[in-house]
Amino acid sequence: MTTASNLLAFLGLMVTLLIVWRQSWPARLRLFVAQSLLLAALASTIGVLAHRRGLLLVAAVLVVVKGWVIPRVLARIASGDPVRPLAPGRSSGIALLVAGGLVVAAYVIMLPVTAAAELPTERAIPLAFAMALIGLSLCVTGRDALGHILGFLVFENGIFGLAIVEAGVFLDVLVIVLIMEAVVVQVRREHDSIDVDRLNELRG
Repeated sequence: MTTASNLLAFLGLMVTLLIVWRQSWPARLRLFVAQSLLLAALASTIGVLAHRRGLLLVAAVLVVVKGWVIPRVLARIASGDPVRPLAPGRSSGIALLVAGGLVVAAYVIMLPVTAAAELPTERAIPLAFAMALIGLSLCVTGRDALGHILGFLVFENGIFGLAIVEAGVFLDVLVIVLIMEAVVVQVRREHDSIDVDRLNELRG
C-alpha cells in the first residue's frame, strides 16, 4: 500500500504543478479532472488494501462530483467569456518557482508529523500538503474569478488527499461552486467582464 499511495500522491502533485505551468483555461480544467481522478484512485487503493469499504464510496462520489459535475459547471461558467491574452513578458516560470518553494515548505512543515506517524501512507502526507499549499497560492494569485475558483478546488483536493475527508464535504463543495457560478454570472452581466484588473479599475 505504501508504494501505491506514494506513487498516486506523487502523480497528483505533478499534475498540480502542471496546472500552475499551463496558462490555458481548458487545459487547466482537464488537469483538474486528472488530479481528481488520481485522488479517487488513491482513496480506492487505500480502501481496498486497508479493507475500508467507506473509502470506495468516497472515491465514487469524487469521480462523479469532481470528475464530471464540477468540470461541467466550470465549463458552463467559462462559456462565452473571451480568452484573456497573456501579458507581455509574463510567464509561468516564477509561478513554478513559487510552487517548488511550497513543496519544500510542505516537507519541512510536515517533517515532525511524518516522523511521529506510523501509517503506511505517511510519506504521501507532505505531497498532499504541498498540493493544498499550491492550490491556496493559485486561489490567491488567480488572474480572474475562474482562476480563484480553480485554486480553491485544487486546495480542497489537497485537503482530501491529506485527510481522506468524509463524502459529504464534496457535496458542500458542489454547493459552493454553484453559488460561485451565480456570483460570476452576475458580475459578468453587470460589468461585461470577470477580469480582476478591469474590476479593480471600476472600483476606482
